[in-house]
Amino acid sequence: MTEPDGTPGRHRVSDPAEGAGEPDDLPLVRPYARTRTPVHVSHDLALETLVSTTELGRRLSRLLREPYGSACELCVSTVSVAELSAYLNLSIGTARELVEELLNEDLLHAHPPVGAYDAQARAQTLDRMLGGLDRL
Repeated sequence: MTEPDGTPGRHRVSDPAEGAGEPDDLPLVRPYARTRTPVHVSHDLALETLVSTTELGRRLSRLLREPYGSACELCVSTVSVAELSAYLNLSIGTARELVEELLNEDLLHAHPPVGAYDAQARAQTLDRMLGGLDRL
């Protein structure tokens, strides 16, 4: 895809035959280029937002195409958006969009932010997140 002036479009992935340039010279690809659908954001998803699979998500997880099915299976035990991104080897932006789509379809549930809990619950949540990151 090219721009009107004939230059390569910024969403175009470089052709391996053309030779790879410097990392800074590579074109940008928007996260939704992987899912091919723009997402209408209705949730404020921070990296530490905890998500878990709903009952509907559990029932349908094996029927969903990738990475949706894997995300539902991973979120059976509550994980953060950052952990999900790491487990699925996705960028944070793509993981946020994936979670947003699953939330919109009621396949995942986003839990209240850590600040909404008391001090002991916050410490436990942060310990779980750090433990999950250590296991990666």
